[in-house]
Amino acid sequence: MQYFCRMLKPITVLIVCSTFSLQLAAQDKTVKEFQKVAFKELKPLEKDGWKKTGTFLINVNQGALRNWAGGGEQNTLGFTMLLNYNINHKKGRNTWNNYFDVALAFQNASSFGEFRKVDDRIDLTSKYGYQLSKQWFTALLANFNTQALVGYSYTDSVNTKISNLLNPGKILLSAGIDFRPDKTFTLFVSPVTTRFVLKTDDDFYSIDKFGVAPNKHMNTELGAFATAKFTKKFNSWVFYTGRLDLFSNYNRNPENVDVFLTNLVTMKFNKWFATNISMDIVYDDDVLMKTQLKEVLGIGLTVKL
Repeated sequence: MQYFCRMLKPITVLIVCSTFSLQLAAQDKTVKEFQKVAFKELKPLEKDGWKKTGTFLINVNQGALRNWAGGGEQNTLGFTMLLNYNINHKKGRNTWNNYFDVALAFQNASSFGEFRKVDDRIDLTSKYGYQLSKQWFTALLANFNTQALVGYSYTDSVNTKISNLLNPGKILLSAGIDFRPDKTFTLFVSPVTTRFVLKTDDDFYSIDKFGVAPNKHMNTELGAFATAKFTKKFNSWVFYTGRLDLFSNYNRNPENVDVFLTNLVTMKFNKWFATNISMDIVYDDDVLMKTQLKEVLGIGLTVKL
């Protein structure tokens, strides 16, 4: 973990390094392939100090094979939904920033005969700030993080339940200093932060899981917290947003800093084509004592020939 933290120290602007995995599918000429995308770039709206911006993306993909010599899954069906939305308010020295990051994705194939999750995230942040100078603010921050549906570890013989809504669920309350050098970057630092870790599912109640002791539904942690957010619109069709969260629990292995790094690149080439690439890196030794990595590539294409 100390090595991982040393690797993070030089990061002042979030950098995305992602490897892309593409799936190639061959199809019989008698089978139609369907791909559909609904993509909407939400335009900024400013009224009475309010500004709203964001991206909503849906990708649906389907494929089928019959007597295909090259082999492959006979039937596949999947979809990805992504919402990244900001609602900000400014009046005088007072600011109120709200971030919504929601993702849900499923994949089904004939070999396992059921839909399986490939992405599931609900992350909500609200931050109030009072401007001290051009770039510095005092701030209060609240964050809620969980998932929507049950999560399983899939094996050939049995599917094991490992997570659920509010399992884990994390509620973070923090007071600190916010540095905003420009509209693309913010850095919030707090030496005093309270975090509540939830374990509400009765299936996990009697075991030590997510850092919550057996026969308890919640654990309260006191620690230091820092979060950096970077957003950049490179041109009319490429947009990047990234966030890095660091939390150190004063009462339990404070040197093992919890890390959450999320990156999203959205590209809209025209009204027929859109794609998104996301990569998350997580380290939390209360959940899993190793670095977790998740990469999702979604492409939507509609072509009228």
